[in-house]
Amino acid sequence: MPGFVIHLAIGKKYIEKHPKEIIDEKQFMKGIIAPDLNEDMDRVTANKSKTHYGDWGICNEITNIDEFLQDQKVNIEMDYWKGYFLHLLADHYFYNIDFSEENYRKKQNKDTFFKDYDYINKELLFRYQIEKIDSIEKYMNIVEGRPKYLKSDKIIQYVEKMSSFNINEQIKIIEEKGMEGLK
Repeated sequence: MPGFVIHLAIGKKYIEKHPKEIIDEKQFMKGIIAPDLNEDMDRVTANKSKTHYGDWGICNEITNIDEFLQDQKVNIEMDYWKGYFLHLLADHYFYNIDFSEENYRKKQNKDTFFKDYDYINKELLFRYQIEKIDSIEKYMNIVEGRPKYLKSDKIIQYVEKMSSFNINEQIKIIEEKGMEGLK
């Protein structure tokens, strides 16, 4: 997953760029982080394959958004589910498109992005005016240093890209072409 702060930055920018689409900003932002938290929204979930509708683990980051859209409990008209959708979409693009080379190198080194997130968080928290959230504050670390795989400027471009997508247009692409339609 992109770090919590990256997801929050995408959510904040999405609300800013689509002011008439999101009515309940709190629910939208809750949905943005929900796939990575347990049902009580107080700690990271151990079952990301379930919450990400795919195959999720050390070597896999596969999200099946088409399965999410078919889930009976999902009402994509609700801001919570729009945030959840945007989280899954961001994960798909992060691992399979925008940061696929970095992801490959990370896997080759049997490493994670977690330290890189800690190095980048400070800039993102400041740039996007993100306030710390009690339930995930321990995952919003700030550490001085240089990231090994991720670069701040590329993360910022990614946040801008993901927040510019129109959720309904992305849903239509997935419904018509499946996950292969996302490029």
